[in-house]
Amino acid sequence: MMTQEKTVRYSTEELRSLERDGGDKTDWNRLHRMKEEDIVYDEDSPEITENMFRNAFISPRSKTEIRLLLDSDVIEWYQKKNIAYQPLINALLRSYMEAHHYR
Repeated sequence: MMTQEKTVRYSTEELRSLERDGGDKTDWNRLHRMKEEDIVYDEDSPEITENMFRNAFISPRSKTEIRLLLDSDVIEWYQKKNIAYQPLINALLRSYMEAHHYR
């Protein structure tokens, strides 16, 4: 069973930085030895069910990198909450576009 002090959270940027710099501190050997009954399901890591993927899709659309200026306090809030705001911005813009009959 995992103890609370071993649980670490990273922001999206921190994960990208770890990947760029050659890795993280994950104990992959211990992870691979875990049994199904060792997994703790809670509000931060619920059990994955087929129902969760009922409306899931992979966007075949290509992405375009842009420069976007946002208020610093807004970005800081999302970073403190560990919320990946870039896909959220994309989803909100897409929702607005579709609501205004883009196609």
